[in-house]
Amino acid sequence: MPFPTILPSDTRTAPTDAVTLAVYAPFGTDEVLSSYPDGSSRELAQHPLFKSLLQVCECGVHVSALIDLAGDDTYLVDLPAGQPAAVKVISRWKQDMSAPATLAGFLRHAQATWPSSALVLALEGHGAGFLPDIDRRQLSTQNVTAGGTIEWRMSGDHASPVLPMGSPLLPMGSPLLPMGSPLLPANHMPISTAGLGIALKDAIAHGAPKIAALHFNNCFNMSVEVLHTVAPYAEYATGYMNYNFFTAGATYPAVFARLQRAGSASAEQLACWFADENRAALAQKKHHPTVGGVIRLSRMHEIAERIDDLADALLSALRTASAGARPAVVSKVRHAILKAQQYDTDAPMELESPDQLTDVYSLAAALTQFDFGPHKVHSAALALQKALQGVKAYGENDHPWVAFDQRWNFSAPTLAMNIFLPDPLLSGLWDWRSPYYLNVNPDPTLPQVQPRIIEFLKVTDWVDFIIEYHKEARFIGLLPAAIPAFPVFNAGFEPPRKSDDPCHDGGSKEGGKGTAR
Repeated sequence: MPFPTILPSDTRTAPTDAVTLAVYAPFGTDEVLSSYPDGSSRELAQHPLFKSLLQVCECGVHVSALIDLAGDDTYLVDLPAGQPAAVKVISRWKQDMSAPATLAGFLRHAQATWPSSALVLALEGHGAGFLPDIDRRQLSTQNVTAGGTIEWRMSGDHASPVLPMGSPLLPMGSPLLPMGSPLLPANHMPISTAGLGIALKDAIAHGAPKIAALHFNNCFNMSVEVLHTVAPYAEYATGYMNYNFFTAGATYPAVFARLQRAGSASAEQLACWFADENRAALAQKKHHPTVGGVIRLSRMHEIAERIDDLADALLSALRTASAGARPAVVSKVRHAILKAQQYDTDAPMELESPDQLTDVYSLAAALTQFDFGPHKVHSAALALQKALQGVKAYGENDHPWVAFDQRWNFSAPTLAMNIFLPDPLLSGLWDWRSPYYLNVNPDPTLPQVQPRIIEFLKVTDWVDFIIEYHKEARFIGLLPAAIPAFPVFNAGFEPPRKSDDPCHDGGSKEGGKGTAR
């Protein structure tokens, strides 16, 4: 009996005779994900992801998975299509799952094992949207203090660099720190954005096929920066703009059961099924609201061009304004950001500024509500909206169980993907990633703390816009460095019961605090 297949994207693409699902699962820095769902799965055979992959295999799909567990080994799992009893599990001792070479080597293995298959990649674990590529060897005391001329002061709310006499190093503007920042997450550090692109490029250069569908089964990775980076190496991507809830691959059997019933499908259809089944699993339980998107990655070139045009138009409006008129222009931009949809990056879980990720489609729509005079902000914003149409696959509207007093409303049609927009309200507190994001042209005479800079930052003026927008803002410090915790699918969740006191309803009123736009 023939296996289900993915149809070639064009006549130049060689046909395949099967599908390989490659799953990259870096759970080793997270005890919750490693022992999901309730701390009871203490070995790989007990983990729900492993059990889900056995079911995918039964759908006539080859499976390769690299699964790293906390306090355990990194396991390579191979499942030939239709033969779950033939599963092979080999310990690879302990792998650095944030290293591009690990992901590239795993994809080469999947290709070599089933060389005539189409390749589908699912990335599990934590996501962060843009994540800098950092050479930790360069973060020495000598380097991060610029030879002892700068000291870092940490408080519970932020960290800031100061000169020895106590005066602020950067009293105004953006945190373009010459030595980078000593703040790095100690938790859940996934592969960097640049590293992900390097891994995919290396795998394809060594014989792996272009990925048919790439599923970012994690948080925030429906991101302009991430999607633009992987665009040359995959046909379609599915991802989630805000938090996604960890389900341990529970949706994958339903996705590939669809493929098995159809016999064949396009890469686009498969990418849409990933979003559909993620939505169905979470919506059925309620109180797990997510927003997902699907995109043909060849569109990212046009989207980046339109973001560049919008950045240039905003720069023109800001730079040509007189000293007296500039505050009004800054205020218009600030209020547009306030109106735009924000995605949560830190507690409390209100989807409002000063969250550091903004939906770029929503921002473009909000900018058209303000008058920027002769500057081409409106036309650039409208062109960007046109480029982003159809990316959003679905958006739920519900109280999340992780913060039941909030409502996450993703029903607006003007949603597509997030973009990094730190310190949106000009408060002076910046996301820890900011010094790396803004340092597009590093001084070659200084240690290269960030050896690789993603193309999106080099080919657009988005960073120039961020710096110009903050030109008069006082720099206070950097927010604590942490990858946001991954909320899990809470199978046992029950919403709070209504209080007997009519004045208190457990925070479940519609439109209460934290209503997202």
